[in-house]
Amino acid sequence: MRPKFTVPDHLKPYQRRMSANGVGLHLYDSGLAQAPDPTFLLIHGLGDEADSWRKVFPLLTGQGRVVAPDLPGFGRSEHPRRAYTLNFFADTMAALLENLKVSQAVLVGSSMGAAVALRLAQRRADLVSRLVLVGGPPVRGRLNRVQLMFLIPGQGEKLYNSFRRSQEAAFESLRPYYASLEALPPEDRQFLRERVWDRVWSDDQRRAYFSTFRWMALESLLGRARLGQVKTPTLLVWGEQDAVIPLEAAKTLQSWMPGSQLQVIPGCGHLPQQEKPLELTRLILQ
Repeated sequence: MRPKFTVPDHLKPYQRRMSANGVGLHLYDSGLAQAPDPTFLLIHGLGDEADSWRKVFPLLTGQGRVVAPDLPGFGRSEHPRRAYTLNFFADTMAALLENLKVSQAVLVGSSMGAAVALRLAQRRADLVSRLVLVGGPPVRGRLNRVQLMFLIPGQGEKLYNSFRRSQEAAFESLRPYYASLEALPPEDRQFLRERVWDRVWSDDQRRAYFSTFRWMALESLLGRARLGQVKTPTLLVWGEQDAVIPLEAAKTLQSWMPGSQLQVIPGCGHLPQQEKPLELTRLILQ
């Protein structure tokens, strides 16, 4: 079975391809902004694609330039056989901004994408005007059973492949990421059902997923000292009912990042861009 990764109709006018850091990327780009409007770079999380921002993208369009790429290894971008480290992702995003002639951007990162945004701010602070970290980055702590299994080569892949037995089982694997899957509109649930099925059948994306997950665990980059060195104005946005990275982690991050602010969205899980796009957009723009 060949994954489709189809493009939502309302985003088709914005899709394009571009090479950055030696990798071909699929991205959505709303086009040049009028000065002094900002550029927003939307960075999705682990195992996701740019379509995670499908509701936020049109809300931000008109407020500035909006760029949302599929990270290397995921979605419709190229899947090189290499180590998927945060440095690699950050350097690729820096090259993308430079290729787009963007001198500075507001980085909006979701979950693992928040870790990428932070790493980019650490390596190329000149490219970053603000950080909006949504449900991430992960804070070091105890791993659950599934995460421990994912760390073991072979065992993690076996568990991942088990979702290929049933589209319903693959869809159910998304449940922890939302405050309520049932509360999503029917068209959203159908989109997610089809998209997660595409993901679990992509061997290339599976390889990138495990490389990223294991490198993040190995690097342990989210130490307190490194976070305290980030001087970029930072807003933390968390879903009150986030079961993937609980709200307590946000409070820890805020204590480690002097000057950062925390906003909590009620009735929301790990992906505010999908469950509460209006609320998230307001916070990004404030």
